[in-house]
Amino acid sequence: MNYYEISDGPNILFLWLNTKEFHAMKAQERGINVEQVFRNVPKILKAIRRVHIELDLPFISFWISEWKEKILDYDVVIIHASKLTPPVVRYIRRKNPNIRIIVWYWNPVEKSVGLGKFENDGVEIWSFDEYDCEKYKIKYNTQYYFKNVVLPKTDNNIDVFFVGGDKGRIGELVNLKTQLDNQGISNYFHITLTGKENPNYKEFYSNRISYDEVLKHIASCKVIVDYVSDNQSGLTLRPLEALFYKKKLITNDKSIENRDFYCKDNIFIIGKDEFKDLKVFIEAPYREIRENVVSRYDFSEWINRFLLD
Repeated sequence: MNYYEISDGPNILFLWLNTKEFHAMKAQERGINVEQVFRNVPKILKAIRRVHIELDLPFISFWISEWKEKILDYDVVIIHASKLTPPVVRYIRRKNPNIRIIVWYWNPVEKSVGLGKFENDGVEIWSFDEYDCEKYKIKYNTQYYFKNVVLPKTDNNIDVFFVGGDKGRIGELVNLKTQLDNQGISNYFHITLTGKENPNYKEFYSNRISYDEVLKHIASCKVIVDYVSDNQSGLTLRPLEALFYKKKLITNDKSIENRDFYCKDNIFIIGKDEFKDLKVFIEAPYREIRENVVSRYDFSEWINRFLLD
């Protein structure tokens, strides 16, 4: 199947909290109807809206954007699981009793919203996290990315790049950076604050950057770092960026060895592979992965797995 091709059939609505996000814009380029869940309002009204939604008060339609006027035109709606979405799901079900509603967990359940919030709404619950799928008996679909994205041109060159939030792991990240420094491996770690600042690592924090900036750094590096949280089994975006852009990967996710795209020449596993071999790993050529394996993680294949279920 061509990776631009979406199966013919149902009219799909893909709802996002922010349609300016990279994945939302790329999904729209593939011909999917992408809409923002809530209408744009000033910052003060966003705070009121959050309270309104979290207290599950009536008249939520006041906040919902223009797609609500066309909800009867859609056969399938896909919406991300978050604390803000359960009332929206109930609204959709009331307005269109026949629509197929897919709630997609892009984060582990324990870090998102409890499954009980969607009880009795007649929805399908899907997740990227294999552990959650087994634990909660919900449906699995892979993480996804976009095969047609072209990296920007850059004159900068570094060996290793990391971008991500602290999430209580800054000590481990700084330790990895130190080991790279000690081996003369050039690197750039862009660590952003996700909670309370750790004063021991104050100098390592950076401000958030756009995904366009992330892509520039990816273009300039040989290796992407993926550092997962404890008890997460689903793929983050980092391994897929490495896969789609033909970059090598350093990761602490030992389960990646069981993935269909795993190749020892391309993926260095912290805690399994020897750090003394890291420089040789980085300098060795990237080994091409079969096209059918890469395509499995493309957005169009992801959508079609929902439709063919």
